[in-house]
Amino acid sequence: MGAIRPVNKKFFTPFDFEKCTKCGECFTHCPIIEFTIDHAKAEMANLIAGKRSKLLSKCQSCFTCNFYCTKDCHPASLILQRWNEQYKQNGLKIRGKYFMTLYPNYPNFRTYALERMTKEERSIIDKWKSLSHLNGDTLTYPGCNVILTPTLVQSSLFANCDIRGRLEYCCGETLFRTGYFNELKQVTKRLNRWFKILKPKNLLVLCTAGTNVFKNVLPVYGLDYEFDTITSYIEWLWIRIKENDIEVTNPLDFKVTIQDSCYSKMFGDEYMDLPRKILQALGCKIIEMPFNRENMRCCGVAAGFSVDSAYQPFSMRSATTKNLTDAKKTGADVLCVYCSGCNQQYHVAKKLYFKPFGLEIFHIIELIQFAIGETPRRLIKRTASKMYNGILLRQFPKVISTRKFYLPEIPEEPADQGY
Repeated sequence: MGAIRPVNKKFFTPFDFEKCTKCGECFTHCPIIEFTIDHAKAEMANLIAGKRSKLLSKCQSCFTCNFYCTKDCHPASLILQRWNEQYKQNGLKIRGKYFMTLYPNYPNFRTYALERMTKEERSIIDKWKSLSHLNGDTLTYPGCNVILTPTLVQSSLFANCDIRGRLEYCCGETLFRTGYFNELKQVTKRLNRWFKILKPKNLLVLCTAGTNVFKNVLPVYGLDYEFDTITSYIEWLWIRIKENDIEVTNPLDFKVTIQDSCYSKMFGDEYMDLPRKILQALGCKIIEMPFNRENMRCCGVAAGFSVDSAYQPFSMRSATTKNLTDAKKTGADVLCVYCSGCNQQYHVAKKLYFKPFGLEIFHIIELIQFAIGETPRRLIKRTASKMYNGILLRQFPKVISTRKFYLPEIPEEPADQGY
């Protein structure tokens, strides 16, 4: 495959049945399942026919197959469509409730950790809930995972940013990647209403996933609020480093390996270069893991995305462990993430790694802080412990349950209380 160019909304539109030749090329590049060409052809034939397949059970909706489709048919969209059909017919196993960001409908792994936050963290996210006028024309959107680790952005780097958000204003990324299309439309209505209250001209998003969802996905599902610009914080930080607005005073002598965001490839080669350019500017030497850039593997949480998995914790642990092992084999000192969801997933999974891991796990924001002479306020290990305890107490009793459920209607206006 040649250079990776940024995608647009069309990349996430429905599968094109007429153009597909069932050649199987798309699935031979899957970073999760090792398909031969014959196996890939058979899987595609089953998928088109609506039959059950290994893909529907094991796929992590990373969208890599879309990049390799020779006819631009969007095979990942067909997988999401089949998941949606499975869910509508049979519901989702009850254990899936605990991983749904649908507060206040369900207590979940995020609310469990939020209810046990420090006073410092609580004070931060209480400020982010405000519906008062913005200080300027840019809304800095934290996303669900930064809300769970708010001290991550308590830095001079973000001193002039007006951060606003709460769990009820989740962008719906997980709903999209698991094929819950109707619910995603309901989330979009809520976001439209929220944006029309705050009236931002620009959106600065503190995660790559959210940047892609706002740019390329939600407009397909009814987002009609128009921004002048939608910018990822990675782009924003690199521009500031390049223009010497962020000055490196303490270069880092680290060997670093990188866990790419599932969505970085959506913005092309230049975007995938950015975290690497930032780390090099900090003084780091980069050692790549075998699965990186457009062929990266999800941190592991997406091993729970299929209807068959329904957030099976052992499947997620297994997927994450493979990545941690790959990271360890590089000989790096540090595993760097630039997605807060990956940050949480890895810190929780380290507790289940069962052997010394050795590498420190840092978010790229923390590494920049070290390089500019700041000491990050690292509460991620505490948060991960709370998440881990919640999974043991709330999730494991339901792991083998055969009960099913359906997601409730998501009201356009969230409850006054909440996060």
